[in-house]
Amino acid sequence: MQPQELKSIMGSGLLSFPLTDFDAQGDFNARGYAERLE
Repeated sequence: MQPQELKSIMGSGLLSFPLTDFDAQGDFNARGYAERLE
């Protein structure tokens, strides 16, 4: 698979959506989000 082909597939699939962390109450979990970026 060529890099451009992989880029096209990844950009159009489920993995292209950002991941946002939420707590049990449905509020944004800033700590979990920050840990994911480390």
